[in-house]
Amino acid sequence: MFNLAITVRQIKPSDRDAWQALYLAYLKFYESEPIEASTELVWNRLTAAAPIIQGLVADVDGQVVGFAHFHYQLTTWSHTGHCYLEDLFVHEDSRGQGAARALIAEVRAQAVERGYSELFWITRSTNTTARTLYDKVATATDFIRYEIPLED
Repeated sequence: MFNLAITVRQIKPSDRDAWQALYLAYLKFYESEPIEASTELVWNRLTAAAPIIQGLVADVDGQVVGFAHFHYQLTTWSHTGHCYLEDLFVHEDSRGQGAARALIAEVRAQAVERGYSELFWITRSTNTTARTLYDKVATATDFIRYEIPLED
């Protein structure tokens, strides 16, 4: 049972300060240094008239406590597309109270509504707090991610 009255809604321009504080905390959690131009680009993609990246926030009593960034992609494995949940973050003080679960549920609902056949995401194997929830709402697979950095 959730302890908070959580509203999940589309991100809006007035969320900028709250979103940015959470986004910077998210980058810190993943030991990544923020780049001001990249942060601005992400914000603009989330809040464009036709968003390139979809953005939701979890709101508790008018305070943004979490976010989800996601986008849709084509796949060669199906006649439908997939939904990739790229970023999910909830403020440390609000964890374990249903915000992340509510965000995932809304991303799922939006993907289903648009006719996509799969919702997926990745996390670090050491992210045990988040994985406790993920193991309840999704199925872990045996795929391993490989990367080749394309920037010097």
